Formats: sequence, C-alpha cells, structure tokens
Amino acid sequence: MGFLNNLFGQKKYSEDWNFYLTEIDGKKNSIRLNLDLKKSIPIKEKPNLSWISVKLNSPTDNGLTSNDESEILFKMEDHLLDKISSRNSLHIGILTTAGRRNFYFYSKNADVFKTEAEKATKEYPKYEMLVHSKEDKNWNTYLGLYPNEIDFQSISNRSVLENLEKNGDNLKKAREVFHWIYFGNEIERKKYIDEVVKENFEIVEENYNIEIELPFGLQIKRIDHVDYNNIDEYTLYLWQLAKKYGADYDGWETSVEKD
Repeated sequence: MGFLNNLFGQKKYSEDWNFYLTEIDGKKNSIRLNLDLKKSIPIKEKPNLSWISVKLNSPTDNGLTSNDESEILFKMEDHLLDKISSRNSLHIGILTTAGRRNFYFYSKNADVFKTEAEKATKEYPKYEMLVHSKEDKNWNTYLGLYPNEIDFQSISNRSVLENLEKNGDNLKKAREVFHWIYFGNEIERKKYIDEVVKENFEIVEENYNIEIELPFGLQIKRIDHVDYNNIDEYTLYLWQLAKKYGADYDGWETSVEKD
C-alpha cells in the first residue's frame, strides 16, 4: 500500500481530528483540525492554502452553526471532500466564525483546486460559496488554528464529559469534582491553597513524591456542575492559577451520576 500511495502521489498522513471552541477579537470560533499533521508540516509539495468559504443561511446569534443547519453542512463537507482530489489537496480543518464556515486545504496546484472546488460548489445553489487560495509555504494558517494550552485543556474537559455520557451520565447533577495540582515547593503550594479555599474548594490531600519533577502534590475538591457550559470556567481558573505559581494542573475526575 505504501508503494501505491507514493506511486500515485497520495502520501498518507496520520489523523487525529479534534474540535474546540475559542474566542478571537471578541468573535466566537469553532475549529475542527487534524492535530496530527503538526508533526509533518510544512509539507513542501503542498505550499498553497486553499479554502472554500460558505456563508451560513441561519447562523446562531454568535455566528456559529445552528442545529437547523448542521445536517446539511455535514453533507456538504462529505460532498466537497469527495469531489476535491486528494492527489492535489489535503484537507486540514474547518473554521466556523462570524456566520461563515471555511473548509481549509493545502494544495499542490491552486488552479486545480479552484477548478475542482468551483465545480463542487455548484451543487449548492442556495449557498454563497467563495473559493480562495494563497501561498503559505510555512503552513502559518494551520499553526494559527492549532490549539494553545488553554484550548487543549478544554479539549481534555470535553473528552472526560464524553466518557461520562457514554457511561450513562446526563451531566445534570452537581457532584464532587476532584482536581490534582503539582508544585515545585511547599511555599507555592501554600499560596495556591490560600487562594482556592476562598473559592470554596476543600483540601483533600497534600503529599510529597521525591521521584517526580514537581514533588509537592495537592488534591482538592468542590461540588460543581460538570456540563459543557460550566466545566471550563472552574478548571481553567485552577489551570491558570497553577501557572501563576509555577505548578502543573493535572486534570480532574468525578463520579458517574445516573438518574
């Protein structure tokens, strides 16, 4: 298979697609990206950023995709990927913001991409769809879409919530949520504790492990809601506070709560 892929110019790249929400210049952004491409870029044979920009017909108030329109957009994505040659173009992600959805590719030949994309967009006459390309040899746009540390914490949060749902949790019940943080010294741990107890977190355990880089451990807990609307607020608070004291916020866990 590897020989055939190289023969036809269709080198395969590993995939790790993930989704996250962020805010840039006061605008909500929904980003879905193949994170695994980061270890392969820049891909020299695909120096052109090429994209199809679709104006949403019924976006939400914050410019993202509404439930009414999501199904047709998923079908549109499948159609575009089917019609755009993988020999010439590599799909890297999707950005939805300010009432538009951009399907991003990196292409070998921008003219070939334009021809294929414009033909594919004719299947959706009810949508305003624009085709663009520009040179981006260093894959700067991909890097700009790539999640930062805070975004990765949100991705991790969503992964835990999805696992809870798979185990029958509807995420409606408040429950004890446990957090782990590791410090370089006892003084910084004490400062951290002084701040979080003001936010009603309880100390579960303080420990010391000489075998790890940040040996002063702390476990705390608080009764909280763990739904998608709430989880980022307090976990990012704890994460950012840990950064303030040179510590590592190592995540959270909770029990599965069923009706």
